Amino acid sequence: MCGSQATAIAAPAAEIASSRDDYSAAVRAIDRGQWTEYQRLRPGLDDYPLAVYLDYQQLNRQLDTVRPADARRFISLSEDTPLPNRFLANYLRQAGRDRRWRDFLAVMPDEPRSVDLKCYYFRAKLASGDPLAAWEGAERLWVHGESRPKQCDPLFEAWLKAGQISDEVVWARLLKAFDARQQSLMRYVARKGSSELRPWAERLLAVYSKPSSLRRQSLPAQNAYSADIATHGLVYLARYNPAQALHDWQAFQDEQAFTEVQRQQVEYAIALRSLFARTEANLDWLPEALARLGDDKLVEIRLRWALSEQDWEGLAENLSLLSAEARGKAGWQYWHARYLAQAGDEVQARTILATLAAERDYYGFLAADRLGKDYSFNDRPLVLQAAATDSLRQLPALQRIGELNYHQAQRDAHSEWYKVLQDTDDTSQQHALAQLAAEQGWHRMAIDAASRAQAWDALDVRFPTPYQDTFQRYASAQGVPATELMAIARRESAFFPEARSPVGARGLMQVMPATGAQVASSLNRPSTREELYEVEHNVLLGSAYYRQLLDRFDGNRVFALAAYNAGPHRVDRWRNDRGERVPVDIWIETIPFRETRNYVQAVLSYNVVFQYKLGHTHSLLSDAERRALY
Repeated sequence: MCGSQATAIAAPAAEIASSRDDYSAAVRAIDRGQWTEYQRLRPGLDDYPLAVYLDYQQLNRQLDTVRPADARRFISLSEDTPLPNRFLANYLRQAGRDRRWRDFLAVMPDEPRSVDLKCYYFRAKLASGDPLAAWEGAERLWVHGESRPKQCDPLFEAWLKAGQISDEVVWARLLKAFDARQQSLMRYVARKGSSELRPWAERLLAVYSKPSSLRRQSLPAQNAYSADIATHGLVYLARYNPAQALHDWQAFQDEQAFTEVQRQQVEYAIALRSLFARTEANLDWLPEALARLGDDKLVEIRLRWALSEQDWEGLAENLSLLSAEARGKAGWQYWHARYLAQAGDEVQARTILATLAAERDYYGFLAADRLGKDYSFNDRPLVLQAAATDSLRQLPALQRIGELNYHQAQRDAHSEWYKVLQDTDDTSQQHALAQLAAEQGWHRMAIDAASRAQAWDALDVRFPTPYQDTFQRYASAQGVPATELMAIARRESAFFPEARSPVGARGLMQVMPATGAQVASSLNRPSTREELYEVEHNVLLGSAYYRQLLDRFDGNRVFALAAYNAGPHRVDRWRNDRGERVPVDIWIETIPFRETRNYVQAVLSYNVVFQYKLGHTHSLLSDAERRALY
């Protein structure tokens, strides 16, 4: 690829250069609506790997004139690419906007997945003379806790006009809107009910407005509406006052005929909120509730509560409530060993730690440190014959990926790669794909292939070392180890410069635009959103931001890494007061956000792997970090 370490798969230069130029010219012609020029270029590109992408772009520009037969033909011809679903969604939305219902059903005879297309689909069924299907679909779509897309409005209007609504349906949506915290929607839905339903809807709205008033509502026993109101009210009350919710729940149990599902809903909500709020008043009730619920997520929150207080007996008691699968995971094995050591059973503790230390992960490194042993890296490179990858190079999908990378369409290239991986079940071929991607410099693709093949020990593929000069230059400038910057980039983007997160973080080190602007300003440098995809600029800002976080937290990497993921203000809140401080492993284990907890553990352990790969002295934590209390 031009200007990047990623490349196109090799092809005869003279043969491919002309086609690449013509492809670029054809794309420009489509963008400019120069259809005569496009038609001149297109026939000569029939054999070019990306010809199907030209057809896709052309059809997308002319969706209002595409006939169903042409749409189906494209979907069939492009079935080995990621394009059919994209095109289908675009075509159906255009047909729906144009109310071309016959065309819609000709291309999509079965119910689609996305909500807006479902609305179009059932409108098409109604227009085609199938009201039963339309009303069934309308009811399913209407019973939802939030407002539905505007594409549904004509369907709902017809459904309501046909008198298809019932109190059962109204009540079902009221409860969903209650749970979704949509008060205005609740008021709208309540007006659709009968006069018989209205008093119950008013009680539900009153409980929503003031959940603490639940016990003052008139809720006759053995009435299904009463149990529903009590259930949803208690779940809501638990968010704000778990102690009162438990008190009211214990009173309601003798008064209402709750179903088993309702009992689980209420107890789960009270347990969850009691654990989050660390409600001491509910502590005696929790053990039996956790045992009844049998939910590992709840038990793990309780375990971290015990850890934060260094309550080792409480830890041991609650470990027994985990499922066998959860109890066997490395993290809880480590904490079981820590409990045994605290209880004086050093022999059993060391036996567990020795098993953990044989693995290359965060808990394995912690265990090795406790035993004073060397780390286990279990480094087993992929070793394949050239023939294993040679045949893959000729696959149409691999040819397309190479050309997409050449044209700097990396996101399309990754979509192609994901489809290849989804369609490949053979482990040996997955290994070959990983090696081929690594050879081409397609780092994230190689990592994804190795992960799909569960080739966890192939460190050559899973932990590549690209952009070494860049990382080293900015590491030196900021006074931080290059391996730490590499570990952040590996966790953030798997070394994919074009990565973009759902919240808008960009590039190799996933810098948020606002953060990038702030850091650039502190460096007296300009910065744009698009520049965040440039490796040099991204690492410049990411490394400077990491340095700022280290300075803010007195050089403490644990706090700095948590802040890089969750923001420094959250870390300020998570830090313990002087009299409550805990060892570093406990503080990391009790970070409130699971994503941040996993992030800190991953980056620390990735740093060790990169230290190992580059021949540096390796250590999970510094002596100062181990000694400090957090």
